[in-house]
Amino acid sequence: MNRRVTFVLEKASLVPAFVGRTYQILNPQVHADFLRRKKMDPYKYRPDIVHEALRQIMDTRLCKAGRLHAVYIKTDEGVLIKVEPHATIPESLEKFCYMMSQLLQKLSIKSTGRRERLLRVVKNPIAQHLPANSLKIGLSMSSQKAVDLRDYVHAVSDNVNLVFVVGAMAHGRIDSENADDIISVSDYPLSAVVCLERISIALERKWNIL
Repeated sequence: MNRRVTFVLEKASLVPAFVGRTYQILNPQVHADFLRRKKMDPYKYRPDIVHEALRQIMDTRLCKAGRLHAVYIKTDEGVLIKVEPHATIPESLEKFCYMMSQLLQKLSIKSTGRRERLLRVVKNPIAQHLPANSLKIGLSMSSQKAVDLRDYVHAVSDNVNLVFVVGAMAHGRIDSENADDIISVSDYPLSAVVCLERISIALERKWNIL
């Protein structure tokens, strides 16, 4: 049986608000005036980070080879979202934000012409949704455990389901209680997209995905 990987994008900024009469995800590229009027820090509202992270995951050979179990998004406000591996993530940030605002209102997004749910809001805690025998690995520059990611994943038993927890915020740390192991993969701060790319390449080599 082929093992699959699960990604958890933690502390994602998907903050909804009524802007005028429309329910929207706050995005400083669009809502700069709104945020200024409300005296809200625009650097805390970064849906572009989770958007780029999802696009990165879905475009990997890992995903195309059927080795992605699911992606879970844990928002800054504690909402847990499950994204199926075959979900299509819009190219533009504007369309992505619209899709996520619809998701937070309707609690699920279904495929066109079918009843299959591609994205849905699920109940916390995330542990109940993860595969059995999972090893939850968090990435943090502040971890004292510095590793070569390729060596690290190669050493993990094939009987274990890998879960990678990556921060989807501009600044801050992941919640260590959600991970069995916290590792550092660089001496420098890396974006979520770069971390995910490194993880995907390491797993593609481990599983011989060309």
